[in-house]
Amino acid sequence: MSAALPKRKMYRYCLADIAKGLFTGMISNYLLYFFQPTAKSGLPLLLPQNKLLGFITIMALVTALGKIVDAVTDPIVASLSDKCKHKDGRRMPFLRYAAIPYALSVLLIFYAPFAEGSVANAVWVGFFLIAYYAAYTFFFIPRNALVPEIIPDAKVRVGYYGISTVFFMGSSSFMYAATMFVNMLKNAGLSPLWAWRTVFTVFAAIGITCLLLSAYAFNEKDYVNENTKPKESMIKSFALVFKNKNFVIFSLGDLFSGVSMAFFQTAMLYYITMLLNVPESQSFLVMLAAIAVAICLFPLIIRLSRKYNKKLPLIIASVVFTVVFGLIYFGDKIAALAPGNELFIGLGMGVIVAFPFAAINILPQSVISDIIQCDSLVSGVNREGIFSAVKTFIEKIASAVAMMGVSSILAVGALSGESVGLQGVKLTGVFAGIFSLLSLIVFAFYNDKKVTATIEKYRKENK
Repeated sequence: MSAALPKRKMYRYCLADIAKGLFTGMISNYLLYFFQPTAKSGLPLLLPQNKLLGFITIMALVTALGKIVDAVTDPIVASLSDKCKHKDGRRMPFLRYAAIPYALSVLLIFYAPFAEGSVANAVWVGFFLIAYYAAYTFFFIPRNALVPEIIPDAKVRVGYYGISTVFFMGSSSFMYAATMFVNMLKNAGLSPLWAWRTVFTVFAAIGITCLLLSAYAFNEKDYVNENTKPKESMIKSFALVFKNKNFVIFSLGDLFSGVSMAFFQTAMLYYITMLLNVPESQSFLVMLAAIAVAICLFPLIIRLSRKYNKKLPLIIASVVFTVVFGLIYFGDKIAALAPGNELFIGLGMGVIVAFPFAAINILPQSVISDIIQCDSLVSGVNREGIFSAVKTFIEKIASAVAMMGVSSILAVGALSGESVGLQGVKLTGVFAGIFSLLSLIVFAFYNDKKVTATIEKYRKENK
């Protein structure tokens, strides 16, 4: 039996989540805000403002094309990782090769160098967006696939994902504070464009350091038992994965939940600045409130998942999110009821969404790891890469649906010369609420107890 992974190495392995939080924040929270700016932001319109078929924005089209190309890399990387025979292991070599391209590509997205409104800028953004998603795949599919192998105990694994999520959400909170840092740089004399670029550059430097530390955290072969590599083709491996009923049910719920979360993250800055009328320089306080309270709730969520099951907190999270999204449509009217207290209302919203933030960030990956381990024990074949590829693909689809949806919906009701309308901002909440409700319905059918009972049964038999 392989040695247990020491906690110090587990913490170091989790450092990649700091980079993930920073880079995901740059894409999810600020990509649209940067390239589809409001008049208040002072940012130039770098992309063409034409609309395909009258409603699909250039930003939505670029994102969609990026996701389509990116989807091809998921099964390829998963299959390569599962069958890899590298001397350093099946997973870690991928992390070490992908770390630097992952960081550089996300930064270069925001350095589109051509004139305002240029088609060349759209091509630039599309190219580096594809490079970013591809590098993310090469890093995180093998990394996530390795977790069930190095931490076989399901209860210990929940703790690992708690640490992972603290790092992810902690770094996300710094990303939310980007508006504060940008405001400081603007006050120091930088243009809005270069203030944002400077902040993104600093975060990219922090991210690349964390990625490299994670990629060299330990020697994979010191902590992984000999495994049985899949012999079937990539297509057949995917077919076998989708025969796993619990995986299909949970993945569908996770997709709907991920879309609603992505909608919220993508449009949150618009909710705060346009619906609640909170100044951009103070908007980070709302986001920090949500993150800080969410981190404080981690022990409660981990305790609930261990005492009952992982499904219960996810269902509660979906209920809360559905209600919040319903209220977002009336956000401007709610703010008007208490003039002068807009920031207080925003902070209240941040506190309310903290539980869904925490549950949706900790538990889905932990549930997928349980399903992966259960499948490996029952089938005798290690297909962690293929399962992780599907999970990563779901995350990307959720992000793509949100990016495309929010970008086009935001344009509803926009005045001449602007790219965002108040009615469009409100409608994003309606669509997100529908996805959240769908996730609630699907999660109810997932049999969490059966999966964990099967794992315990096999582990006891093999002791």
